[in-house]
Amino acid sequence: MEIRCNLCPRHCNALRTDTEGLGFCRSPLIPQVNLIAPHFGEEPVISGTHGSGTVFFEGCSLGCIFCQNHKISCGLSGKAIPMKAEVLADRYLELEDSGVHNINLVTFMHYAPEVARSIETARALGLKIPVVANISGYEEVSTLKMLDGLIDIYLSDMKFYSQAVSSELAHAPDYFMKTCLATDEMVRQTGDIVMDGRDPDHPLLLKGTIVRHLMLPGYLFDSKHILDYLVSRYGNKIYISLMNQYTPPAELMDKLPARLRRTVPAGHYRQLTDYLMELGQTNAFVQESDASGNEFLPEFR
Repeated sequence: MEIRCNLCPRHCNALRTDTEGLGFCRSPLIPQVNLIAPHFGEEPVISGTHGSGTVFFEGCSLGCIFCQNHKISCGLSGKAIPMKAEVLADRYLELEDSGVHNINLVTFMHYAPEVARSIETARALGLKIPVVANISGYEEVSTLKMLDGLIDIYLSDMKFYSQAVSSELAHAPDYFMKTCLATDEMVRQTGDIVMDGRDPDHPLLLKGTIVRHLMLPGYLFDSKHILDYLVSRYGNKIYISLMNQYTPPAELMDKLPARLRRTVPAGHYRQLTDYLMELGQTNAFVQESDASGNEFLPEFR
């Protein structure tokens, strides 16, 4: 099988076959899976006490120059396992049997048609736990609509506000516009936040949208603009997850602008968390004063 692909905002119209991908994501049509495992590094309402059942896909249609998962996002590693919908569905059920709280699909939108079919198949076979779409936010609404009714939780990003910043760091001048439209669609699909509060000490998210913002060193005002937008647009209808875990990847250091060769100054992160509280957002997650480092990075193949 082969298609000319326009699944993401890049609109490559590039040829993709079952075994080869010539577009920006450099991925074939068949999903390439690097790692399947419980993961405990997500927000507490996702990881809970038994972990989130993560499926890490290779390739990416955004391509941030500082990506912490660059080993699998900036092209295929050569170690991935191709998995069609039926195989993926079986893996979801195995994860559910292991006791994880949800199925967490990480950076899969360039495989959206096959992944959508995998979720449908798994549901038909009895999958009951929530399905999480853990994605970059730089998505086409038409592609997100393929997942309508299949995704319980969107765990998305809003990385950049300024066109100049998104152009410099992801070669995506339309990032903010596309991500705003995509986030509207995610919130439309999931609706209001629904929690499982049976364990009041460890509540779990059953349905809803979390929008993450990874603060970057030297871009405080860009971050404030993003918080302004998210709070004014959605308020406590969503969770906002404000992260300060940025760690410059050693392998990419020579390709990064000078301001990204360090971690986020603690004072800047405090300013941003205070700002978020001043805006009145109560559905929010913040991190410890220094969450940088590679402690929670998976061990990819």
